[in-house]
Amino acid sequence: MMSIFPRRASLPPELCDYTIDYLWDDIESLRACSLACRAWLPSSRFHLFRNVRLRHADDVERFRALLSSAPGIVHCVRKLSFSADYNGATPEGSPREDDAWVNGVAELLPMLSHVTALGIARVRWHALSDETRAAFAGLFKGVRQLFLFEVSFDASRDVIAFLSGFPALEELYFQAVSWKHDSPSPFEDPNTLHEYADAGSMHLSYLFLDPKSSPTLVTEWILKHPESQQLRSIQLCWRELQNTQAVGDLLQASGASLESLHVEFPAGISEDAVLQNHLSLAHNTGLRSLHFGGLDVRASRAFVSTRLFPWVTVMLTQVRSRYLQEVSFSLEITSVQDLLALDWARIDRDLSRTEFHGMTVMFYVSCERDGLGKDIRKEIATRLSGFQQRGTLSVSCI
Repeated sequence: MMSIFPRRASLPPELCDYTIDYLWDDIESLRACSLACRAWLPSSRFHLFRNVRLRHADDVERFRALLSSAPGIVHCVRKLSFSADYNGATPEGSPREDDAWVNGVAELLPMLSHVTALGIARVRWHALSDETRAAFAGLFKGVRQLFLFEVSFDASRDVIAFLSGFPALEELYFQAVSWKHDSPSPFEDPNTLHEYADAGSMHLSYLFLDPKSSPTLVTEWILKHPESQQLRSIQLCWRELQNTQAVGDLLQASGASLESLHVEFPAGISEDAVLQNHLSLAHNTGLRSLHFGGLDVRASRAFVSTRLFPWVTVMLTQVRSRYLQEVSFSLEITSVQDLLALDWARIDRDLSRTEFHGMTVMFYVSCERDGLGKDIRKEIATRLSGFQQRGTLSVSCI
């Protein structure tokens, strides 16, 4: 006898997983899915606990209780972040750290063996207990992405030791990292060189360095590891004018692997660095995207040259990549007159090369005076008339 009840439709598991994956950042929807049926729980739980951020002791206690009630969640955690906050200020006016609670997570770290991304913010590494640092060291081995923000160390040597503990590292974000005092370079001590030079299978592909840290220290560390010099993307903001040669060494070491480069020199570049060709792009034959940021006319006035930003034109002239698709410039000017000091004839000639046919060039211009957008666009378009016959020009006034 035929049943009077229709058969229940069954969706393919792959379709259910695809739908839940689409909701990866919708917490409320993921919670609803996890409660809807048992089959949806694993995928929903994975996205709910894929990224865990701990900000204070209460977060640590809640996370500990969660793992006690549902131990399987440890397999879901892929990104783990420790983000401490400052607790007022010291009598001297400096921020007062509130990072002691990080020691409370030491016993949980050995369970989180699937973590591939680690973020640490506003933590004094040297102030953590030996047990906590040892527990972190075990976690480091599987980390491929490392985000450091306002992390402090006791000595520069400790920074090198810390970074050398990530054998599988692929992406490094190094922002506002500091140390109390400089120490002798470990690379100059033959007795300890092997401790820092052995980085296992580390193959860095992305590097971000900001001006509040010492980029030279990290660059020196990278250059000591030949296997980590195949960087595909570099974004750096460099203030150490006395050591721009380190930038050139990094660019040369990256060679044809480098595809994207974003460079900023907030304090400008010395005349000597330009004359000695510290910033050559001749070796980066695979470059696809090039961005010149922080081009402030006030920082470039110190040059003997009558032209603004001479290092920009030098770098453009030396591009040897036939794959370049995009070049962008971020300019800060006081008036339209400032634009006249750029070597437009040389810039137009370099951008109009046959191998760059079809390329996109973008200008992001910030001007102190309002209402000059139309004049700025007209001036740049007029100066790059040759390029516009071969590629696409975009000018945005912000």
